[in-house]
Amino acid sequence: MMKNKFTLILFFFSTLLFSQNSVFWKVTKDGNEGYILGTYHFLGRNFLTENKIILEKLKNSNIALSENIDSAKVFINIRKENENLKKLNKLEFETIKKIVPSYVDVNKMSLRELIVIIDGKITTKFCLTEKEKTDTLKMDDYLKKYSIDNEIKLLGLEQTKQTFELINNNLYSGFVEDKLLNILKSKIIFLNSDKQNINCSIVSEYRTKKHLFNFSRESQEKMITLRNKNWIDKIDKTIQENKKAFIFVGLYHLDFKDGILELLKNKGYNIEEIQLN
Repeated sequence: MMKNKFTLILFFFSTLLFSQNSVFWKVTKDGNEGYILGTYHFLGRNFLTENKIILEKLKNSNIALSENIDSAKVFINIRKENENLKKLNKLEFETIKKIVPSYVDVNKMSLRELIVIIDGKITTKFCLTEKEKTDTLKMDDYLKKYSIDNEIKLLGLEQTKQTFELINNNLYSGFVEDKLLNILKSKIIFLNSDKQNINCSIVSEYRTKKHLFNFSRESQEKMITLRNKNWIDKIDKTIQENKKAFIFVGLYHLDFKDGILELLKNKGYNIEEIQLN
């Protein structure tokens, strides 16, 4: 009985190991190829420079696709001021003012947009190492810069305005402004505290350059699924027209049965993971 139990444990452990897949993938169809990197938005350029195969594949590509490439200031700074932000006290307002990029007018941002930004700052504060925090040029921004520096055509899968519209239409759907304000206030308190009460397993997993994918289950993140379906035809067309393409999007866009990898598979692509050292 003990032997059978031990065998079962070994089987489960080995299954878990082989379920861990790379964050970097190659897709091919009709002699055309694409390289797809699932990024972790809060990590920086060091991850990329330490995994040179990623930059090599980008440099050898004819085109690069990112989630978006245009600035949010174009549409945010022409809005009217958000009156709800006047309900924040001085410390609360100063906190969000510090974390919002200087080129964007914080007074004109929505509560949902600010919640997303402060969630990112919370992750950075409590989940990144001190070395990672000093890497100010984030992964996606470095890939955009690298593309431009190497004269690789760079396109966005959607406009930043569309991304923000999706956030405002889907995040905390149905919540009234006062409830959103309370959520923002509680997150500000958490950010300003020294108590770590956040699950950092995703960034810990990403540091191993692997992710536990589940291609048989639907994602619970409706916004990610919607964006994937909006993008997939453009990704397919870009690969076919440019022969060699490089796509970099947030890691969770690759996961689940409605993720980019499975959607490309459904379009006849061969999917192959690339192991990183």
